[in-house]
Amino acid sequence: MVTAVQEAPEVALEVVTPAEVDAYVAHFQARVIQDAMREATASYWRRRAQTFRDARARPGDFVGNSTLEQRRARWRRLTEIAQACDARAQVALIQDEVI
Repeated sequence: MVTAVQEAPEVALEVVTPAEVDAYVAHFQARVIQDAMREATASYWRRRAQTFRDARARPGDFVGNSTLEQRRARWRRLTEIAQACDARAQVALIQDEVI
């Protein structure tokens, strides 16, 4: 079998200046610090806990082909994650008191 050989199209490479790299790195560092500070607050962890509680099935939700045991396991898993988030919120409050 004979196949046609295609040449790869030429790709224009963008030239990046050192100043652009420095700006990118500075922006990235700022975002990392913002994320770390946000995740250190109790309110962040309480919102996360509520999100996991809200993800649990409610009466009338479509359950598809899942079995009762699968639904129970999901409920337990989401509840445990929510409890872990609540515990992390408590740690954040304790850290605030110490600092």
